[in-house]
Amino acid sequence: MTELIRIWVLGLTGAAFLAAIAMTLTPKGRPRAVVGLVAGLGTIIALIAPIVEFDYAAFSQNIAGFESSLETRTAEWEVEQERLSSLIIRERSEAYILDKAESLGLVGLDIEVATARGSDGWLYPHRIWISGPHTQSQQSALSEFLTGTFGIPVERQYWSETNE
Repeated sequence: MTELIRIWVLGLTGAAFLAAIAMTLTPKGRPRAVVGLVAGLGTIIALIAPIVEFDYAAFSQNIAGFESSLETRTAEWEVEQERLSSLIIRERSEAYILDKAESLGLVGLDIEVATARGSDGWLYPHRIWISGPHTQSQQSALSEFLTGTFGIPVERQYWSETNE
């Protein structure tokens, strides 16, 4: 496309340059008026020639290809955005839960949070896997915290004594 514009500008410049030379070399009077008319027409032809010769079918195909490429890239971007949003929510949730677990005396836990999209379209922590040494009272306290703070019911909390 840039090459086409460059060629068009060079052609237009050349036509204008030739018109100027022809006008300069032509004596005054009727011959100069005729040369001016011809030179003007030549410049106009150089100006509009790309429009007449333009390959509209190829341009349409290029636009269609660009739109298709844009749709593909938009879909890829949305998938990546979803992945990154989920990652951020998981990491921040895990850090917050680990802090709460440590305040309850639970140390050395491995926590993994899974997200899901809610009915409102936002990502939320949906499931949690907790592994590591804990007592029943610590499990109950942290489980109550997870249900109250994150809305993760006991049915989606998976506890294990071993760090696997």
